[in-house]
Amino acid sequence: MIVRMTHLMGVAAALLAAAGGMPSRGAAAGRHADPATRTVTLHKTEIELDARTGSLLRMSHPGPGTVLETTPEHASLIDLAYPIEAFEPLRLASRYSREAKIAQSAGQVSVHWDRLGPSRSAFNLPGHVSATVTLKAAPDGESIVMTCRVENHSPHRVRQVLFPDLLGLVSLGELAKTEFRTGPVLTRPFVELARPATDRFYAVNPTFAEYASTGKESTMAGRWLDLGGPGGGLSLFPKRHAWDTGPIVMLQYWEVNRRLRLMCVHYVELAQGAVWESGEFWLTPHEGDWSKGIRPYRAWLQER
Repeated sequence: MIVRMTHLMGVAAALLAAAGGMPSRGAAAGRHADPATRTVTLHKTEIELDARTGSLLRMSHPGPGTVLETTPEHASLIDLAYPIEAFEPLRLASRYSREAKIAQSAGQVSVHWDRLGPSRSAFNLPGHVSATVTLKAAPDGESIVMTCRVENHSPHRVRQVLFPDLLGLVSLGELAKTEFRTGPVLTRPFVELARPATDRFYAVNPTFAEYASTGKESTMAGRWLDLGGPGGGLSLFPKRHAWDTGPIVMLQYWEVNRRLRLMCVHYVELAQGAVWESGEFWLTPHEGDWSKGIRPYRAWLQER
């Protein structure tokens, strides 16, 4: 019961906190005045990280161009549900953190947080939760392998992990021509998740969508997905064959600033001293349509 409560309250809190006041695409360009960034190029993809928080600020590729662009206060990379008795919707996330340790080497970059920061600073939180995210150039010459490790050194349980958490995705061309595709599903999130002008019912949030990725659900027959436009896009899939309950893919759209958040949601029960590892997520920015982005996923399936 508490897991679902965390899902409803915790994810909503994270989404609303990230959504509030996020700048338009033009305003986002102002972040370049802040020199505290680290940039790395993996294959053809340029990635810009906030040097203080470790969050993902920008991602671009010659095919689709800029696919993600945001400001530090509305950026992410990892986000955790960390309910406590005094405040159940409490989150720990990269954007609330300071002193991220970013290490670059040939073909990869890693971000380590000794202590992920909380969404509220009013509470005494004994112990800490640490995390490491690694982005590595894949051997296929085009993809990026994303992995995450979370260690709980506190008495409170971690109930949910959002990873990868891609906050700040932009439309790839016209809004109506940017498509989200997975299995039998084809949507245009920058249009279909926009709140109708006549919608005033507080209990329904049409800007939010969830897709089960167990491999058994009709909404996501496989775990591969693609977000793309006429000139290119990005594909994502986890390297996992097991018939399990995750991850779940969630989308959240803010029509006021035309940004999309794509989250892979993992429900966990991470007690003190426990470790959670994501396994490999393969992210493939690509030129052309989705058929270019699905090639690494198809090659992986054929390995079996």
